[in-house]
Amino acid sequence: MKRLFSVYGDSISTYEGVTPDGWSIFYTGEQREATGVQTPADTWWMQVINHFDGELLANAAWSGCVCEGNVFPQGASERRIAALERDGKTPNDILIYIGINDYGWGSSYAQICGGSPNAPAELVASCPDKGKVAGLAPDDAVEKFASSYRSMLRTMREKWPNAHIWAATLLPGRVKGAEKSTSPRWFRGICVDEYNKAILDAAADEPNCTPVDAAALGFDYEAIDGTHPTNRGMKQLAAMYIRGMEAADEALPRTPYEGSELLTDDMRTVEFCTKPCVGCEYAKGTGNNWWHVCEKQLR
Repeated sequence: MKRLFSVYGDSISTYEGVTPDGWSIFYTGEQREATGVQTPADTWWMQVINHFDGELLANAAWSGCVCEGNVFPQGASERRIAALERDGKTPNDILIYIGINDYGWGSSYAQICGGSPNAPAELVASCPDKGKVAGLAPDDAVEKFASSYRSMLRTMREKWPNAHIWAATLLPGRVKGAEKSTSPRWFRGICVDEYNKAILDAAADEPNCTPVDAAALGFDYEAIDGTHPTNRGMKQLAAMYIRGMEAADEALPRTPYEGSELLTDDMRTVEFCTKPCVGCEYAKGTGNNWWHVCEKQLR
């Protein structure tokens, strides 16, 4: 009997007709056409599941969500986490790839202030600072992210104690066609490495949870806008997730994967700046409509 996999993440992991109806989804008709991600089989998560001869149980991704916070659809929300089971069936494995919006906004409160449709509606409505533009991340941003990430993992483990949870680090996207890395590592003044360390530490501390350090491989994935993978980018992301899983668990089978051929030297990640994007003339966008793109790298 095949192992049942459930998927937990943000826009990168959503897909029309697979993610629950009414949830925020990025990969819909128009975006599917633009990215070339035309079927669920093209997604990073389905490629990982198929690689390990598994079967998809449920996809509980939400486009634009942050992990910080426990109010639906925030990542530590019990209601959101409950969607990882379906029709009375529970997952054998849970694939997690979440946190890029925490890094992008700097905090869940910044997302709420910004009035994002992907923030909890009741918190947006009652926010005393509604309309405030996101700037540098607060000093305790990573601490709050780490706390929520741990709470998310703990809730999953308590609900399904026999499930194997795989928690992956955040990867840099590269604008399609760019010859150099375009993803800034100090977007709001805190290095993305700090978020990845929080993910690794949280996953290492929970029973039946394995940290997947995909970022340690040192590659970018191709993205239509610097964040959302193209068809090629999905293969690259899947390859890094698979390699990260293999590095963390010697018991996993080592079988060839075509996506590995796309992790080429020209896609290696290069740190090109250690300054915040906020206030920088080369930042594509750092306010409430932000982009993980340095336009200087596109020249």
